[in-house]
Amino acid sequence: MRNFRFSIFDCRLPIFNCLPAMLAHLRRASNVRQAGQFSIVIRKTEYIIPLLVCFLSICFPLQAEGMEKKEIRALAKQGYQSIPEARFREVFKEYLCRHSGKEGPDIMVSRFKIVGNRPVPAGKIGFQLFQKDKRSLAGYARLVAAVRVNGVVENRVRLSGWVDIFDSVVCTSRNLKKGEIIKKDDVYLARKNISHLSSNILTDMSKVAGLMVKHSVKADTCLKEWMLEKSPIVDRGDMVTILAESGGLRVTVPGRVLEKGYLGELIRVRNAMSKKEIYARVVNNSTVMVEF
Repeated sequence: MRNFRFSIFDCRLPIFNCLPAMLAHLRRASNVRQAGQFSIVIRKTEYIIPLLVCFLSICFPLQAEGMEKKEIRALAKQGYQSIPEARFREVFKEYLCRHSGKEGPDIMVSRFKIVGNRPVPAGKIGFQLFQKDKRSLAGYARLVAAVRVNGVVENRVRLSGWVDIFDSVVCTSRNLKKGEIIKKDDVYLARKNISHLSSNILTDMSKVAGLMVKHSVKADTCLKEWMLEKSPIVDRGDMVTILAESGGLRVTVPGRVLEKGYLGELIRVRNAMSKKEIYARVVNNSTVMVEF
C-alpha cells in the first residue's frame, strides 16, 4: 500500500482549516490498520498530535488577546469612559506651570508618554498629580496621576515627557574683566531655554548691578551666581570717619580701615587719635559706625 505523508508545516491555511485533512489521514490510518500496517501509521500519527498541540497553544493566546480588546469595547458600551491623551497632556502641563511658577507659553512638553491608561466608570473625572522623586521639573519629568471618578480613585496613570522651560536671564552686553564692577549698561535680559542651564542662573538685573566679576567673562554670557561676588566698598588702608551716636550725642573721629569690608558688615578699624582697634559697621565708602 502507498505510504501516506502529511506535514502540517506544508499547510498554507489556518490551523482550523487543517483539521479536516488530519481527520482524513486518521481514517486512512484505520484502513491501513486493517491491512496489517497498524504500527507504521501509529508512529506517523504520534508526530502529528504534538504539532497540533503546539499550534493550538500559539493560536489561543492570540484569540484571547482579541477577546480582551473586545471586552474593553464592550465595557465602554456598558457605562465606562476613556480619557484621551490630550486631557492627560493638559493636566501634566498645568502641574508644571503651578510648581515652576511659569506661564503656559514658557513651558514646552515633548516626547509625552502615558502608561496605564484604561477605561474608568462613567462619572465626573478629577486628577491628582504628584511627583514620586524630587528631581527638577526641567528636562525629563515623571509624574503619577491618580484618576478620580466622583471622588473615588479608579486608576493610577504614569505620565512622562521632556520639559523645556524658557525664562529671561541676565547676559553680559560686553566683555568684562576680572574685578570689574557691573553697571546697569553692562547686562541685558534675554529669553533662554533654562532646562539645559544650571539652577543658579540669574534672572533679576537689579541683583546684579554693583557686584564684582570673579573672573573675566565674554560678551553674551548668561551670568550665574558663582561668577559674581559682592564688591567691597572699603579696603585695607582706606581713611574713614568713625561715627558714634548715643541719644543726642554725636561723635566723629578719623580712622583707618584694617580689612576690606562690604556694606553693612562689621570690620576692624583703628582710631587715628587713640590708636586703638575697634569694630565698626560699614555705612558707606567713607563712614563706619560704632555700635553701643
